[in-house]
Formats: sequence, structure tokens, C-alpha cells
Amino acid sequence: MRINSGMPARQNHKNAVRAAALALQFLSIIIRALVVVMSYTKTIVCLANSRKLAGRCVAGKEWDGGVPGAWCRPVSARDRGELTAERWYFRSWRDPQLLDLIQVSLLGPRPSGCQRENHLVDTGVRWRFAGRVAARQLQTGLDHPDGPLWANGESTAGGLNDRVPAGVAEKQQHSLVLIQPDQLTITVNTEGEDHGNPRRRVRGHFSLAGHDYVFAVTDPIVEREIMAHPDGFSGELHKPILCISLSEKFDAQNACYKLIAGVMRTAA
Repeated sequence: MRINSGMPARQNHKNAVRAAALALQFLSIIIRALVVVMSYTKTIVCLANSRKLAGRCVAGKEWDGGVPGAWCRPVSARDRGELTAERWYFRSWRDPQLLDLIQVSLLGPRPSGCQRENHLVDTGVRWRFAGRVAARQLQTGLDHPDGPLWANGESTAGGLNDRVPAGVAEKQQHSLVLIQPDQLTITVNTEGEDHGNPRRRVRGHFSLAGHDYVFAVTDPIVEREIMAHPDGFSGELHKPILCISLSEKFDAQNACYKLIAGVMRTAA
């Protein structure tokens, strides 16, 4: 009788291939499970949905039991972290509005320079609208700086105390504050004509803790409203709640800039 000694070897090879395939499937299941475990959901009250490059910068405070908590700025994996379609709500595809409660799925902290509040969004899970809050409910979440906002002393051509050298900014422990000045004056003017780069810009003028400020407004709703007026227009808001953001570093200027990213009216 002739025995084919190659058959057991081939059979062993097939068994090994099947075992390897099963092991890979099992590993894939474990990896997917780990990704789910590593992701987490935060409910935040939207305090900014401001212009950033071709997208937006969304920021808010965690909302737990009706009380504002820690800051959270969801960011994308893009170089500058701006959000595009990631921020649109599940089903309605609506853009978040200020004072919305948002459920957002996140993959982990993603600090960048002074912006230590950043968290990377999970693009596989759409944001969900979870309700609304009233501006008066933010009172317990207000920040009360007793000195300058980060660091004063440097200004842009149209601003006042709105520029922070990168070396100083990177030493800061936060990049977002929620404040309520007594008065906000909002203006629109064309800037940059002397340098051949004219641009209409909306700015907010206010005082806080004995310091005066003039910051660019990047809240698109307020910008659109004020841009409808001619240059030189000036409007007043009494006791608004403002989300102030310290921008990422601009390499060409080696500086970061203070911005009014969100404006919430509390009185007529």
C-alpha cells in the first residue's frame, strides 16, 4: 500500500490558516470593543459656535444636573481642529445654536498649546440635541477673573489688549472664559485699508476687573446682524454673557488672539 505523506501536511496547513483567520476575527472584535470603551459622551451647553477657517469652533461647559461644569472644546483631526459636518445634529442636520444642550461623543483629550480644553470628536457618532437652557441658568458657571484676561499689554491695530505673545500664551492653563461685563459696545468698521487689505470687522468693547478690551467678534449670528449696518455703527448690550476664547498660535505673528466667540443676550 502506498501512503501519501503530503495529505496530513496539507490538512495541517489548512487548519493553521483557519485558526489564523479565526484569531484575526477575534482580534478585530476586541479592537472594536476597545474603541467603543475608549470613547465617551459629554453633554455640554453650547457657549460658542464661532467662525474658524472654513468651519467652526464649538465650545461649551459640561452640563450635569442643571449645573455648568468643566469646559469642553470638541475638535476634529484636522491640523487646526475646525469642525465642518461633524457638528450637525443627528437626523435634523441642524447646526448647534448657543444655549443648546449637545450630546457629543469623544475619543480623548487633544490639547493644543494653550487650548487644554480640546477633545477629539468621534466622527462615527452624530451629535444629538438634548434640549435648551436659559441664559440665566449660566450664572453659577460664570468665571470671575480678578486680573487681566490671560495677559494684557499687546494689541492689534483695531483691538485693545487682544494679542498675547505665543510664549506667554503657551504657559496658560486654559483658553476659555465665560464672563458677564456690565456693558458691551459692538461696532463695525473697515480695517486694513492702510495696508491695502481692507476688511470689514465687527469688534466688541467692554471692561472687566478694571481692564479695558476691544476684541474681534467671531460669533457668526452677531457678525451677520452687525454687518448689515454701515461702517461706524455702534450698538449696546446690557450685561451680556460672553464666551471669550484664546486662539491657537498664528505662526506668522508668533501670537495668539483673544476673541469674543459667543454672545448671549440677557436683557433687551
